Amino acid sequence: MLLTVLAVAITIGLIHGLLITKMRLQPFVVTLCGLLIYRGLARWITGDRTVGFGSEYNDSLRLIATGKLPIPDLNGFAMPVPFFILLAIAILSSLFLNRTFWGRHLLALGRSEEAARFSGIRTDRLVILAYVLCSAMAGIAGILFALDANAVQPASHGGFYELYAIAAAVLGGCTLRGGEGSILGVVIGAAIMRVLYNSINLLGIPTQLEFAIIGAVILIGVVTDEIVRRMIRQRAAQERRKRGAT
Repeated sequence: MLLTVLAVAITIGLIHGLLITKMRLQPFVVTLCGLLIYRGLARWITGDRTVGFGSEYNDSLRLIATGKLPIPDLNGFAMPVPFFILLAIAILSSLFLNRTFWGRHLLALGRSEEAARFSGIRTDRLVILAYVLCSAMAGIAGILFALDANAVQPASHGGFYELYAIAAAVLGGCTLRGGEGSILGVVIGAAIMRVLYNSINLLGIPTQLEFAIIGAVILIGVVTDEIVRRMIRQRAAQERRKRGAT
């Protein structure tokens, strides 16, 4: 069953990549339409009802999302299984992005697709690869969320999670222009988002303000990122002028 879900997720990413590269459709339009289509189909298939996995999965499949693994020599201390899944994905993603030419090309593509194309990079293949990988990661996340709750409600499950992903990336140092960022930064940004969400509950802040607070954090992160980048550009320009004067 899990392999089927991953296969569907990869197929969705492949379709999106082909629509964007071969049909030259706008990425925002493709992903937005996909969100509406897939959520609508899920609601139709389930009759707009909450669907559970049943008790037969409680002792086996759910351990992927709810189980814990003991850490040796730490007096019985255990870490959740999703932590190790995150760790494995982060390490593999970091190696791919920083240690392979595909990752280097992907960063170049994010910075400037036209420049990457003129440099001889097969940009269409990279775009398709990026969508396939992102869709596969979304499929893994969906599996973990569904197993953790032992049920899925298509009408609301996963709502606004795409905004959380954007916020985590921005807080982690990724630029919305593309071409910059790190896997470690994204992991830290995701952790900050979770701490922020928990802090809202612990401090007794009304849950109605959750989106307002998250939106403010994203805005502050973007503004700070832009200010820092302007300062760096100005300092680099000053150093060039000094070298030119000497």
